[in-house]
Amino acid sequence: MTSARARAAEPAAAQLARLRHAVSAHTPRKAAAHLGFRRAAVLVPLLPREDAVELLFTSRSAELKTHAGQVSFPGGSIESGETPREAALREAREEVGLDSAHVEVIGELDECPTFVAGYVITPVVGIVQPWAFTAAGRYPWNPSPAEVAALHELPLIGFEDPANLKVEYGERGGVRFEIFWYTVSGTVVWGATARIVHQLVELAARPPDS
Repeated sequence: MTSARARAAEPAAAQLARLRHAVSAHTPRKAAAHLGFRRAAVLVPLLPREDAVELLFTSRSAELKTHAGQVSFPGGSIESGETPREAALREAREEVGLDSAHVEVIGELDECPTFVAGYVITPVVGIVQPWAFTAAGRYPWNPSPAEVAALHELPLIGFEDPANLKVEYGERGGVRFEIFWYTVSGTVVWGATARIVHQLVELAARPPDS
């Protein structure tokens, strides 16, 4: 495992290369088919900066019927005939104005069931191309006011720092499970989104030959 101190000192280009290798080499695990849950997909957008790689999150509008106010990745239900990749890119365009032509999809993470909402989420990881950034070095987001209350661009190294992670435990059907809470730059990420981030962090920390 790569130490937190070493990752904090890692150049952004090396960090991005580590993520690209880890995600592209990963074979995603599927959720149990017998769950019978609805299918959804989210885009995990990686933003390469000069000094770090950041992740894009949204704060969902307080007017939404489900998960109002929560911090999440852009995403939603997979429509008939869509692949998870197509759904994730479509939702990202609708929610934050991200052009799919500006995204290099590098792979998928393990499917993530949400037992309360009854969804199985496929996380699709994509790099937002720096050539699409403005002169100020930012992407020209165009968030939907009906769905998005705020955008958060948070450094990946903040999620790799164990000091920013709190783990609690729950139980369902006699099975104990972990609940992750991250606090990075004052933003709290929890629930399914935190599970997806935790998986990305663990995957990226593995030695290249594992």
